[in-house]
Amino acid sequence: MELRPFIRRNFPPSFEKPRHEMSDLDNLAHDFSSLIRSGQAVLAAEKYWATDIVSIEPEHSAEHTLSLASGYDAAYGKLTNWLNHSAMEELCIDGPFVTGNRFALFIDMLIKRRATGRRQPFSEIAIYTVRDGKIVEERYFYD
Repeated sequence: MELRPFIRRNFPPSFEKPRHEMSDLDNLAHDFSSLIRSGQAVLAAEKYWATDIVSIEPEHSAEHTLSLASGYDAAYGKLTNWLNHSAMEELCIDGPFVTGNRFALFIDMLIKRRATGRRQPFSEIAIYTVRDGKIVEERYFYD
């Protein structure tokens, strides 16, 4: 299975979204997603996660992760455990899409399982909730 084609919206200049001053949430969302894009997920977590973060995965997840991790230490352990089992060989992120106190990322990856060397495409939607300049919840949606 291959990664689904990544669609870029190339509109003529007359259709561009109006520019506006970026909010603190916009800046956080863009910096966080830039860190993820550059392979620095641990740094993104260290910089932006709140001490009381909640990380939620689908309950049917076959990944090497907990479906619910509450608190920074548990979420950090979940992240590092996943990174120990999987390597992102390709990564494509669309977003962030910011609204209210949340932002979303559409993420396509080609993952290599470290134990088996098996490669597999993986797509997810990640929604982050922000309070007082920190991410307090991350919620993932995937098959």
